[in-house]
Amino acid sequence: MEEVGKRPSEQTVPHLAGETLKVAVAVPSFNGTWPFQFGECLANMVQHFQGSEYEGEHEIKVFSHGGRVMPEIRHRLIGTSIEWGATHILMLTPEFTFPPDSIHRMLARGRAAIGINYLRDIVSCEYSAYRGGETIKLDPVVPETEEVDGVGIGMVLFNTPVFDVLDLPFFISKQIGDSPGFEEDFIPFWEQCREKEIPCVIDHALSREVKSYGKIWH
Repeated sequence: MEEVGKRPSEQTVPHLAGETLKVAVAVPSFNGTWPFQFGECLANMVQHFQGSEYEGEHEIKVFSHGGRVMPEIRHRLIGTSIEWGATHILMLTPEFTFPPDSIHRMLARGRAAIGINYLRDIVSCEYSAYRGGETIKLDPVVPETEEVDGVGIGMVLFNTPVFDVLDLPFFISKQIGDSPGFEEDFIPFWEQCREKEIPCVIDHALSREVKSYGKIWH
């Protein structure tokens, strides 16, 4: 665990200018299967990225890993992506449908970490993004992007050097007091990001076009 997700030599975001753009799409799963709706969107997004025009070279590769413990799955995917040489890592849960140009739009924001805000609980109307302990709902009148305390790792694009400045483990499920419950594994991750002054940003515009279905477990 100590070595997973760390690179032998650290880089900062500006140092990546002019290098080949390599986007790793990291798909975690409990059972190793994907709904066909997700698979169709993923294929279209990969094809769109491959056919796009950039001043430099660009590559994209999909990595998937399954298991029973989500933090371990996430760490393995991050480590595999870094070993491949990814400049960016898109953590993507197979519970969404999304536009083919999603990667382009997230890259265009130029942020170290940018995610989409999605509905996690239809009964309580709880969304994945939060600030000050309160859920942040989608609002058509707010700016296209917004800084928040954190967001579920359902669809988040990271600039890979983010993982160089954070301590392992990135994701961990901590027990809530003496209760049998555990907090979400991404909460400690975003706490680390805030300590390192790496803002968590959500893309409201893209979030309105991403649809979730089935049981949201992330």
